[in-house]
Amino acid sequence: MTRKINILLIVLVFSQTVFSQFVGRDHLSVALYYMQKNELDSAKKYIDLASIDETLKTQSKTWHYKGYLYKELYKVKEKTNKKSPLRLSSIEAYEKGGVIGYDEDLKIKASKALKYLAQTLYNDAVRSLTPENYKLAISTFDAYRETMRLSNPEYDFSKDDVKFKMALASMLNKPLENSSNNDSAEIIYVKQLYVEVLSIDENNPGANYNLATMYYNEAVEKINNMDYDMDILELNKIQDYCIEIFLKGLPYMKKSYDLNYKRKETLLGLSNIYYGLNDIEKSDQYKKELEELEKE
Repeated sequence: MTRKINILLIVLVFSQTVFSQFVGRDHLSVALYYMQKNELDSAKKYIDLASIDETLKTQSKTWHYKGYLYKELYKVKEKTNKKSPLRLSSIEAYEKGGVIGYDEDLKIKASKALKYLAQTLYNDAVRSLTPENYKLAISTFDAYRETMRLSNPEYDFSKDDVKFKMALASMLNKPLENSSNNDSAEIIYVKQLYVEVLSIDENNPGANYNLATMYYNEAVEKINNMDYDMDILELNKIQDYCIEIFLKGLPYMKKSYDLNYKRKETLLGLSNIYYGLNDIEKSDQYKKELEELEKE
């Protein structure tokens, strides 16, 4: 029995000697040791200590490995959490390392990791596009853009911005389609989203058509709610306002027509807008084209 105990003590002493021989005593080295063993919680304890160590916190590799470790913890523990603190900490760590300055190898690795984290943010933003969670979707999409920019400062966000803004506008616009409050903050915001899309892609057919339709509906709603017993001056003001709104929507509807988007709906829209503008000749022109299309 005594012999077994002695052997065990020898093994323990030998193990500690090997550990101290091949693993540095600083917190970063110990963290890396546990990371290699996939003992992430133990590694986290030491990487956190390394990130506040006066010497280690000035080294970019400390923040790179902290970013990597927190990314792996996120994948294990918080992959379904759209507000994951681990993901945020990972991004912040990679960013700090970048500020200090990575060597070429770590720079490439950090860029790939940040791209992965950015993609998870984009996916969560899209999944949050519901009436209840759209504000979270917006903030998450903003976080995606910031993270992707850290990964690749030259990245072109045009397609992503258009896709996300169109999806957001479409989702928000559905419950507003039957709204009679055209001055509501929600409707104004949806219009602004379509304007932002068109500032990126002026030929976006959906943004042109939907914006035109919103202006048209606004004018029609104003006309339908007119009190024809009002005095002539007030009546003229409302009519002038409606003409102004029809004119705002007209270029977008014409653009939809030129892009051959939703042909029947666009022709009907143009016919109705020109009718609202008292241009009966053009209204009939598009009405006739619509009738010919329906015969086909």
